[in-house]
Amino acid sequence: MIRLITPVFAQTQPWPSLEPTLKTKCAENDVATLQGFECIFANILSIIIPLAGLAAFITLIIGGFQYLTSAGDPKQLQKATGTITAAVIGIAVILGIWFIFKLLFVITGLDLLQFEIPKSP
Repeated sequence: MIRLITPVFAQTQPWPSLEPTLKTKCAENDVATLQGFECIFANILSIIIPLAGLAAFITLIIGGFQYLTSAGDPKQLQKATGTITAAVIGIAVILGIWFIFKLLFVITGLDLLQFEIPKSP
């Protein structure tokens, strides 16, 4: 008899790269402090960077769709080419900035992707 149902093995270990990176401890004893700005800025930064990459990727897809549906019209081809060029430049800029930040971290030990306000003693 042929077995049509086979066992499925699931991932049991959490993936650390998929854990949320938002800071949730932004107030001490429910009192707003200057550290709240640190949390707000860090949370905004952790959301904006992936959104910028997603926006550039979606722009690239839109430019490709415009290129495919231009039907040989020179104006539409030029518009689509401009959109694709802008998307590729955007992706290159985002990756370049990320690479520079990581390079500075390796050289100086200064993590520019982590925003922290020094705490008073």
